[in-house]
Amino acid sequence: MNRLSKFLSRIALAIIAAAPLAACTMIQDSVEDCPTGLYVRFVYDYNTQRADMFKDHVGHVALFIYDSDGKLAAERIVSNSETSSPLSQYGYAVHLDPSELRPGKYRLQAVAMQKDWEDALATPGAKYRRNSPSLHDELTVVLDRGENRCPGSQHFDVSDTAPLDTLWHTLKVTSTLPMDGNSTPEIPATKKPYSIYPIGEQMVEVADNRATYATVSLIRDTKHLNITLRQLDEPTQLFGDMYDVRILDNNSTVSHDNSVVTTDSLHYSPYASWTSRFLSDGTMEIETVHKGPGIDYTKGLITRAEDDAEVVQRTAHYNLMFNRLMYNADDNADNARLMISNKETGAVVADINLPSMLSQGRMAYEIYNYGHQEYLDREYDYHLDFFLKGDKWLYCDIVINVLSWAKRTQNVEL
Repeated sequence: MNRLSKFLSRIALAIIAAAPLAACTMIQDSVEDCPTGLYVRFVYDYNTQRADMFKDHVGHVALFIYDSDGKLAAERIVSNSETSSPLSQYGYAVHLDPSELRPGKYRLQAVAMQKDWEDALATPGAKYRRNSPSLHDELTVVLDRGENRCPGSQHFDVSDTAPLDTLWHTLKVTSTLPMDGNSTPEIPATKKPYSIYPIGEQMVEVADNRATYATVSLIRDTKHLNITLRQLDEPTQLFGDMYDVRILDNNSTVSHDNSVVTTDSLHYSPYASWTSRFLSDGTMEIETVHKGPGIDYTKGLITRAEDDAEVVQRTAHYNLMFNRLMYNADDNADNARLMISNKETGAVVADINLPSMLSQGRMAYEIYNYGHQEYLDREYDYHLDFFLKGDKWLYCDIVINVLSWAKRTQNVEL
C-alpha cells in the first residue's frame, strides 16, 4: 500500500509540474515553451455598432513602440496582400520576442489603413501621408491638398477623383499583467476613459520569462457623408449638376495623440454625384451620373432630354469623404461648414454647422448617452436628406439607415 501511495504521489507531482507548460498557448505558431515577450493585438470596437470590426475593415497596421523616455525602440508594419491576410484573423498579434525588447516599460502607438500604405499611395486621389517618428510625440498624418487655393477662397482643394482611403489612429492602450504559463487572455473591449492620456497609466511592462499582452484600441478618423436633395416646389426639375456641394474645414493634419492640428483650410468636394428619378409606377432609376470614380459617363445613361411624362420626382445625390470632424459648442468657433449653392442662380441654399447637424444622430442611441464628440468619432457613415423650397432648404432628415431612424431638423433661419 505504501508503494502504491508513493507511486501515485510521484504521478501527481509530475502532473502538477507539467501543468503550466501544458496551459501555455500561442497566438501565432505553436512553440514548445511558454510564450515570452510582448504580444500586441488590435481592436476597432469604438463605433456605433459597438462591435470589433478590426479583422473586417483594417488591412494595414503600422505599430510604433517607444521606451520610457519616449524614444523609438521598435517598429512593425503588417499588411494584408493577395496571398496573405494576417490582419483578417481574429486575435492576430504582433509578437516581439525578448531579443527585440529588453525588460522595461513601453508606450505603444499605431495607425492603420484599409489597405497597404504603399499600395494606397499608388492609386488616384488625395492620400494620407505619415512621417517616420523617432520620438513618441513626432508622429503626424497629413491629408494631401492642392498647391493652390480655390478661386475666391482661402481653402485648398482636396482631390475628388476617388474616395479617400480610410485612416485609423490610436484611441487607447490596455494591457494585462505579465503572465507566466497561462492561456492567452481574451481581447478586452474598449472602455472609458477613451483617451491615450494619462500616458503613464497606459505604459506596457515587459518582463523576463513572461508574456505581456497589450491591446491597442483604434478610432476611425475618415468619415463618409451621403447627401440627398429634393425639391418641394417643382419636384421633377431638380438635377445633381445644378448644385455645388462642398465641406470646408481646417483638418488636414492629425498629431501623435490624434488631435486635429488646425493648419490648412480644406475644400472637400463630392467624389460621386448622380440624379435619380421616380416614375409614376413607383419605380426608381438612376437617370444621370455626373461624377464617379472609374465611370464612363457617356455609356448606358439616360439623359434629361427623354420624355418626362412618367417622371413624378427627381433627387440629387452626393457622396463625400473627409478627415476627422471636431465639435465645438460655440457655433461661431472654427467648425466645419457644409455649403450648398445653386450654380445657375448663385444662391446659397445651405450654410450649415456640420458637426452640430451630424451629432444630432446620437439621439438614435440614447441608451448610451453619447456626447457630441464621442458620437462623431464612433459614427463613420452619415446621411442627410434635404428638402428644398426654391433656393433654400426648408428641413433636413438626419438618417441612420441601420436603425431605420430619422430626425427632422427645421431651418430656423426661415
